[in-house]
Amino acid sequence: MSSRPARADLSWALPALVLVALLSGGLAVGIVLGGLTGGGSAADFTPAAGLRADALPAGLAGRPAPLVRLADGRGGAIDTRRLRGRPYAVTFLYTRCPDICPTIATDLGEALERVPKAAVVAVSVDPRGDTATAVRAFAETHRLPSRFRYGVGDRQVLQPIWHAYFVSSELGDPRTSTHTAAVWLVDARGRLRGMYPGGAPIAPADVAHDLRALS
Repeated sequence: MSSRPARADLSWALPALVLVALLSGGLAVGIVLGGLTGGGSAADFTPAAGLRADALPAGLAGRPAPLVRLADGRGGAIDTRRLRGRPYAVTFLYTRCPDICPTIATDLGEALERVPKAAVVAVSVDPRGDTATAVRAFAETHRLPSRFRYGVGDRQVLQPIWHAYFVSSELGDPRTSTHTAAVWLVDARGRLRGMYPGGAPIAPADVAHDLRALS
């Protein structure tokens, strides 16, 4: 496997500036907790057709999902081209996160249990802290199914993927670190179809419903 991921097609970046504005500021732990307890920005979005997730901007919805090719901290490699024919979710996590990342991981893992053909691709936002040992421990602690993949690598490898998905990451002390915590939905044809924004609750039943709809 190449140590450098293929470059993502960013030709649709300008139509998605609204999305960047919504996501790029990152999520401080305290702010995230506020969103999970009833605040958040879910009311600012319109559901995607046939889905419970929020609609993407017109210039982004239906576009090919950026390619993710990374080492999997749980073993093996991730190449989202191999996921053609099945829907999947993409999110961004770090194993030292004290609250929002475990919540997202647990919710997505539960959704996967309800949709046997679906997958999750989590991408690390912590090149130093997300070692293979840390990822395996995180997966075991949160009882993540094998179809929950966790991509790791150094900053040079990860940053193009962060950029393609409009991810902001400022990590240091886990108690005050910030990063964009959205969940993107990709259909079985490899197209971006919807998103659950960071800071809003994610119901496993809703994610499962959407992944089945995108099969």
